[in-house]
Amino acid sequence: MKSKQKIYLIGLPGTGKSYFGKILAEATGFEFADLDKIIEENEGRSISTIFETDGEDYFRKVEASLLRDFSEKGEFILATGGGSPCFHDGMSFMNENGITVYLTQDRETLIERISRKSHRPLMQGDVENRIDELLRTRSQYYNQADITIEHRDAHKVIAKIEKL
Repeated sequence: MKSKQKIYLIGLPGTGKSYFGKILAEATGFEFADLDKIIEENEGRSISTIFETDGEDYFRKVEASLLRDFSEKGEFILATGGGSPCFHDGMSFMNENGITVYLTQDRETLIERISRKSHRPLMQGDVENRIDELLRTRSQYYNQADITIEHRDAHKVIAKIEKL
C-alpha cells in the first residue's frame, strides 16, 4: 500500500519541481527537499563537477542510493532530478513508496528557462534538441506517474492527491 505522506515531484529540468514543491510543502505542512541539493551536500561538490569528474553512471548510482535513503523519512515532498525516474528503477521505486506527480511545462518555456541556466550537465549545447531528446526518452517513465499536472495551483494538486 502506498504511503500517502511521500510525494515525489518528477519532470524535466525547468518544469518548476523545486519552486512548486516549496509551495506544496507550505500548503501541506510536509517537509520539502530537493534531491539535487541532497546529492551536492552528500558529495560536497556540484552536480556539474560530479558529471565532469566521475561521469553520469556514478552520478545516477549516487542519486538512486540517496533517493532510497531519503524515502525512509516520514512525510515529505521531494523534488527529484529530471532523470531520477529513468535510472535504477527509480520510477517503480517512487510509485511503490509514495505518490508521484509529473509536472509538465510547454516546450518554449522549458527552452527559455534552461537557456538561462548553464549549470545543468545534460543541457549543454543545443538546448532545443536536448529538450526534445529528453522528452522523447523520458516520457515513458514520466507517464507512469500517479498524477500529471499542467497547472501549478497547489490546491488543485492537493485535491488530486487526497483522491488517491
